[in-house]
Amino acid sequence: MKTPKINASRSRRAYAVLLAAYPREFRREYGREMALVFDDRCRERSTGGAAALARLWGEALLDLALTAPREHLERLRGGGGVMKTLRTVATAVATYAFTLLVVAPLYARNTGAMPGFVNNLIDALISTGLIFNFVFLVLTLTRRLEGVRAVRAALALTTLVVGALITLMEFSPGAHAHLNLRIVVAQVLSLLVWFTAHLWWVLRKGRAGPPATA
Repeated sequence: MKTPKINASRSRRAYAVLLAAYPREFRREYGREMALVFDDRCRERSTGGAAALARLWGEALLDLALTAPREHLERLRGGGGVMKTLRTVATAVATYAFTLLVVAPLYARNTGAMPGFVNNLIDALISTGLIFNFVFLVLTLTRRLEGVRAVRAALALTTLVVGALITLMEFSPGAHAHLNLRIVVAQVLSLLVWFTAHLWWVLRKGRAGPPATA
C-alpha cells in the first residue's frame, strides 16, 4: 500500500508544476482549486494502484492539452492579440531604422550650417527620443505599466539616463564638449516634447482612465 501513496504524492507535485502551462491570470483564479481537485482524485485512485493513477494522468494531460492553448489564445485576444503586439514592434523598428539611417546622417551632414541652439535641440530630440521611446515600449509591451503611468515612468527613467550620460561625458577624460545652458535647455525641451507627444497619443487612444488623467 505504501508504493501507490508515494506515486500519488509525486503525481500531485508534478501536476502542480504542470499548472505553469496555463496563463498566469488563469492560475491565480483557478490554479489552487484545480490542484485541490487533482489532489482529491489522486487520493481516491491511489488505492487502485499504478493503473488508476495512469488513467488519472491521461485525463489530466488531455485536459491540459485542450484547455491551456485555448486559455492562452483567449488571453491574447483579450489583451489586443499577437497582431497588435507585432504591429507595435514593427512600427518601433521602422521608426528606429528611419531615425538611424535617414534622420541622423542628414542631421550630421548639415550640422555645421545650423545655429548653435537648433543644433543642440535636434541632437537632443534624436538622442532623447530614442531612449524615451525604447523605455516606453518596454514598459507597455511587458505590461509593467500602461497609459499615463507608463508615460510618466518613461519620462523619469529617460531623465535619469540622459542626466547620467551628460555627466559621464562632462567628466570623461579628453572630453571636447562641455555642459552649457543651451545643452540643458535643449534636453529639457526635448523631454517635454516627447512626454507631451506620448501623453497625447495615450489619451487619444483612450488607454488612460479619468483618475489617471486628473
